[in-house]
Amino acid sequence: MYRAALWLLTALSLPALAASGTWSDTQRGVVLQNRGVMMSSGALAPPASAPVRSSGSATITTLSWKYEVLGTRPAGLQVKLCNTLNHCVSLEAEGGVTKSFYGQTATSPLRFVYFVPGGGAMNTPLRVMSNQVIVNYR
Repeated sequence: MYRAALWLLTALSLPALAASGTWSDTQRGVVLQNRGVMMSSGALAPPASAPVRSSGSATITTLSWKYEVLGTRPAGLQVKLCNTLNHCVSLEAEGGVTKSFYGQTATSPLRFVYFVPGGGAMNTPLRVMSNQVIVNYR
């Protein structure tokens, strides 16, 4: 009886353990040439081979981000990281870690959104070289 109970407990725990892990994605950045225009990056999503894809119930624990700008940042630059549920987090630095997506689905694609307030062309366009996320899930 003891062995059966131990086996059952182990069998029930394995799927939960198998669903924890990390996925990451890096995409090319964007070029923003005009003020007052919002520009979104391409979708950052888990690779097709990531174990998180087979676990429909995996949720985010922490999320790390990094974006790289070529040259100087224009005054007033606003950067957000958003998921497909329209949950967005303002990013105050070019890299960091957040728990703001805690509990949300780990398979949901993410996007960086760039905006410089005002109107008209910028003297020097904003050139974002790359966008990266690292998603820890369970």
